[in-house]
Amino acid sequence: MKVLAFNASPRKDRGNTDILMDQFIKGLEKGGAEVNKHHIVDLDINGCRSCYTCWWKTPGICVHRDDMDWILKELVEADIILFGTPVYGNNITHHMQRLAERTFSLSLPEMIVKDGTTTHPGRPQKMPQLVIIATCGFPETTAFNIIRALFPPALHILLPAAQILHFDYGRKHLSDFLEAVSTAGEHLARNEPVPEELKEQLVVEYTAEMKKEIMEKHNLYSASKTPSG
Repeated sequence: MKVLAFNASPRKDRGNTDILMDQFIKGLEKGGAEVNKHHIVDLDINGCRSCYTCWWKTPGICVHRDDMDWILKELVEADIILFGTPVYGNNITHHMQRLAERTFSLSLPEMIVKDGTTTHPGRPQKMPQLVIIATCGFPETTAFNIIRALFPPALHILLPAAQILHFDYGRKHLSDFLEAVSTAGEHLARNEPVPEELKEQLVVEYTAEMKKEIMEKHNLYSASKTPSG
């Protein structure tokens, strides 16, 4: 089982997203998967130019020569693709956006209807399982609406108010969630479907009381960092 993982956070291994990715990877490796993780900020990836060269002039080959040359080859050979991104301004990071849009060359120009929606067929015969890990600062899951819209078929692992991972009360509150993240990785590594009841544990929903506590602690922290005067 080959897993190709990309962290789209500019904070790399200092961010909340990487904590969750490593938790999931722990389960993948326990299940016997081979994981290759990259920080997108360290890669050379140009944005799509919408020139359609990869469709009609050099089918399947982009006009850019950069790290996407090897990424696309490894992507189609992977069994699982893992993306991790924080939510900035209600969206995925621009690092992830550039990588995602450059997979355009993996599609064929024809239009087809699949599950009632018009789309392009893929060039590869087999597409890997997609897993999305996303974090945000607000305590509501509505911050992840863009994630759900952009990647509907993916397995979603969503943690609002991810900053509480750095505090004892937060890690205690999220202990079952973190265990579920690892267990889900183990299931996929063994080519087993993730049970529906486990999927429900992969999206954190806070009580009203917990949301209030998170906001109060954040505002106190913010006030301590704000210059006086």
